[in-house]
Amino acid sequence: MACHSVAGEGGKSAPDLGLGAERGFSPYSMAGLLWNHAPVMWAAMDAKGVVRPELSEQQAADLFVYFFAARYFEQPGDARRGERVFRAKRCVECHGIGSALRAGIQPVSAWKSLADPIALAQQMWNHAGEMKPALGRAGIPDPRFSAQEMADLLVYLRKTQGSGRAGDFSPGPAESGAQLFASKGCAGCHKGTLTLQDRFTRYSLTDFAAAMWNHPTPSAPEPAMIGYEEMRRLVGYLVATQFFEERGSLEQGKKVFSRKRCGVCHDDPSSGAAGRPSMAGRMTSFEMVAALSKHGPVMAERMRLKKIPWPRFSGSEMADLAAYLGGMELRRRRPPSN
Repeated sequence: MACHSVAGEGGKSAPDLGLGAERGFSPYSMAGLLWNHAPVMWAAMDAKGVVRPELSEQQAADLFVYFFAARYFEQPGDARRGERVFRAKRCVECHGIGSALRAGIQPVSAWKSLADPIALAQQMWNHAGEMKPALGRAGIPDPRFSAQEMADLLVYLRKTQGSGRAGDFSPGPAESGAQLFASKGCAGCHKGTLTLQDRFTRYSLTDFAAAMWNHPTPSAPEPAMIGYEEMRRLVGYLVATQFFEERGSLEQGKKVFSRKRCGVCHDDPSSGAAGRPSMAGRMTSFEMVAALSKHGPVMAERMRLKKIPWPRFSGSEMADLAAYLGGMELRRRRPPSN
């Protein structure tokens, strides 16, 4: 991994995993990207004299969280589009850039949350209950933001402040976040058809910020305020909830296994490759990455001798393949360490 860097915003510098077209927010997408890029990566490491690393399942999970925290998965924002959003949503009518336009409303230059997505989500939640009624009194429609609009808007606002990229984030422990989710009243509303645990979502950090703003105003007379540390813990819980429901189709995975010619080695005991029975019940996205790091170079050499091209996988194909190898349609995984 020494050949990669993570820096900048707007797509200027990010981990180059070889398939920029599929930047899904799932661990299976990361597993597919790493798999597809592996031969080129190994050759580059050999040329630089870098020892090929071996990853454990937990280390693969932590690597995914690092990429997520570094905002690799997010669509880049654009300052010019962001300025148009700022005007089209009529934010410009209340929020001045360098100086206040209305009493009691801070100009953008005084905002301290633009570099920290957790702080931004916290302030959006705490501010919405006060701001939305004020918009109604002023006759300004309640603005709604897509994740892309939020990303564009943030890049524009950071530019007006003369600041650089957004900071990385550090989610809190999922267990205490689950307790807060209940104590703040979230669990009382998010049940039945509104439950979050069963939603197959892939929220980026700007998705979280947009969702906190777009969230309907709670029916309680005084919605619970959320502190910064509390928001860290809630985000940790929500990240764990959305990413560690790993889904794949056994039926489709069997087709992927056949189409990618995996059985040439894995169904042949003489090849030395692990047989499918030995993988039952344990093949997850992170286990796939760990297996790639440990056995991939030997696998690539065997495939070269057999004149089998190195297979490439989309995120969904990787999910289906893991389901077939592991023998499970759906499993709940523990979150990675923070």
